[in-house]
Amino acid sequence: MYKKYLKLSVLLFMSLMSCVALINIIIDPGEIYLKKIIGDIKSKEFSDKLYHSENGVIQTGWNERLIKTALAKTAGDFDCIILGSSHMLQISSVRNTGGIRDKCHNLLNLSVSGGGLEDIAIFSYLVLNNPNLPKRVFIGIDPWTIKFGMDSRYGAYKSYYEKMNVLLSQQGAGENISYFKKAVQNLFNGEYFYYSILSLSDNDKEEFSLLFQKAILYPDKNFSYEDGYAEPVTLKDGSHVYSQAWILAQKNKSIAIGGGAYKISGAKYDPVALEYFRRLIKLYQSLNVNVNLIMTPYHPNVFKSGQTKPVKYFKVIDETVKKLSQQNNVEYYGSFFPNKLGCKDSEFFDFMHATNKCLNRIDFRL
Repeated sequence: MYKKYLKLSVLLFMSLMSCVALINIIIDPGEIYLKKIIGDIKSKEFSDKLYHSENGVIQTGWNERLIKTALAKTAGDFDCIILGSSHMLQISSVRNTGGIRDKCHNLLNLSVSGGGLEDIAIFSYLVLNNPNLPKRVFIGIDPWTIKFGMDSRYGAYKSYYEKMNVLLSQQGAGENISYFKKAVQNLFNGEYFYYSILSLSDNDKEEFSLLFQKAILYPDKNFSYEDGYAEPVTLKDGSHVYSQAWILAQKNKSIAIGGGAYKISGAKYDPVALEYFRRLIKLYQSLNVNVNLIMTPYHPNVFKSGQTKPVKYFKVIDETVKKLSQQNNVEYYGSFFPNKLGCKDSEFFDFMHATNKCLNRIDFRL
């Protein structure tokens, strides 16, 4: 009788766990299972249509990292690649930012919002896994770039990060457990199941069904890059144009003296991360890919409070990048400091994002 009860209990438990896993796979509130697979398929369609578009593709509703991962798999078709965070997203051959077409007639911007060192490693692996390689790569440097674990969104593509670590013969920081193993464990995670049920109660079923029929939409011809479009737009080279509403909202906001401290915490940089980054540069160079570094300016108001914590970070990272550049035969462009480029107060969206007018002051023709 006891054995029968135990067997029944085990069977019931396994059935419940199977139901939890199945619901988590299908509802997938974090978009790491079925939604991710569908997103991968649709993002390939997005990239194909982007390349054949006249004025780019409307980005609303698309996962940025999914899109850029699909684009990265065609990186060998381009002369130049840009990697980094949202600070790099507007650098464009379509708009000829800073005369960049002199060096890059055919450019692909693979920057992603909040991009950190792991994102740079992931996209570098995808770029270098192409049968043909670009001639040049531009890597954006932010105050948080030379540290590990500054943005968790790379996790969905951690397998590529692990492969890059093998190429570099050096493990990065963070857990050694594989992303696949974590994803399997998460199938039985009670908190994830809770959010799956919550998604159902929030009528997310309609949103989920739209994944199967998500349309790829195009902006009207001749829309203004400076004023934006009704929706955010990804241009043919992967660069970004913000929406009209967002640009207008930013114009009406004042920038506080001292700015903000986005991702300014802990040590200014990690020596292990610096060595990791140096190895990444050397890997590119060993494959005859020219490496360039870019720093974009922060708003002048950030520097009006004297030697604040962010300003001290900027100075240390600026000096570190210059030293890295000299030691590894790497060109660098731009600066964190707006006065060095002549950028004015009106040439920023917020305390850390310059408009194209300011970015045009970075002279890529040098």
